[in-house]
Amino acid sequence: MRDPAVELRRVVGKFALLLAFVYVLALVAGVTALFKGTSMAVLGLVILLLPAAAFGVSVRDAVRLHRTSDPARMKVLWPRCALWAGVGSGLLIVAVVVVDRVRP
Repeated sequence: MRDPAVELRRVVGKFALLLAFVYVLALVAGVTALFKGTSMAVLGLVILLLPAAAFGVSVRDAVRLHRTSDPARMKVLWPRCALWAGVGSGLLIVAVVVVDRVRP
């Protein structure tokens, strides 16, 4: 039988991976807009790269969370994974707002 606490912690990791995928989609949209010639400054693309650091840590912790079965290690990993996913999402929202306002 599966432990519900372990499964809930793994769901946090899955949600962090989902948010990182949304970030990758936003990044691909930004690169596509840049190559299509849409009026987006190169600075906007650089700003869109800022959340990558937070999402990178979040994805790393999510993968470690799924690979381990040690409850003590899971207790350390899941809050950190959730925190960095939240920070990355916040940075992504701020980056999108800034890029939208910087447009000429």
